Amino acid sequence: MRNYNVQCSMQNEGWQLSLIKKIITTLSLIVFFAFTFTIPARAQFDGKEGKDFGLWMTVGMEKKINKKWSVGLEFEYRLKDNIEEGKHWGAPARWNVAVEADYKPLSWLKFDAGYKFMRDYSLAEWDEEDQEETEAFWCSKHRVFFSATGSYKVQNFKFALRERWQYTYRPEVADVTYDWEHDRLEPKKGKGNNVSRTRLMVSYDKKKAWYEPYVSVEMYLAEGIEKMRYTAGCEFKLSKHDEIDVFYRYQDITDDDCYNDRDSHIVGVGYKFRF
Repeated sequence: MRNYNVQCSMQNEGWQLSLIKKIITTLSLIVFFAFTFTIPARAQFDGKEGKDFGLWMTVGMEKKINKKWSVGLEFEYRLKDNIEEGKHWGAPARWNVAVEADYKPLSWLKFDAGYKFMRDYSLAEWDEEDQEETEAFWCSKHRVFFSATGSYKVQNFKFALRERWQYTYRPEVADVTYDWEHDRLEPKKGKGNNVSRTRLMVSYDKKKAWYEPYVSVEMYLAEGIEKMRYTAGCEFKLSKHDEIDVFYRYQDITDDDCYNDRDSHIVGVGYKFRF
């Protein structure tokens, strides 16, 4: 009888924990969508000098090959508010597909490398020196990256430092630039860009906990500091295979030449399936 009562008690606790997970996840998503669709409607973000508002959504899957190796696939879709004059909330800004491989030789060290194909929306711009006007256009971009991440745990807090190198190439885009001096359309020349990214993340990683809140700061470095990203979020492990990530991010653009980027408030949600 005692064993039966203990078993019933454990089943009740498991059922209650599952219900709490569903309630918190549902409330998180409700708050997320409420925040996403009410703040932009009241915000006044216009021009490069103003601040933008973005919504980033990702869906991904990860396959663990063995204790050291895993591979992944991810799709991302980004929206921006007031991305160009005359457009309001919900303007598409970018979508991309990425493939990635991770290698973990030690418990505290991980390497990853991957390729990302992007379709990106570039804003119209005016070149005073060359007297050229480029209209807004969609373009393809190719990106390769390599990262090394070291982590260290102090009780329930985990500190992780990631160093990433990435190279992005945009091929030539035909007939999007108008040369006023010679009265003709010209292509936008192809361009490559090397960037070094340094990210420090601190998370509350309690053993067997189904949630993991975190904060991070990331620096983009090329010829100088291009931008900074400040993020706060939480990962919810709904089951052994399902995981949801909800975050808020502030992006601070420090490079005046980054015409297509603005200081931005970003809300993101991601789903990952592990198997």
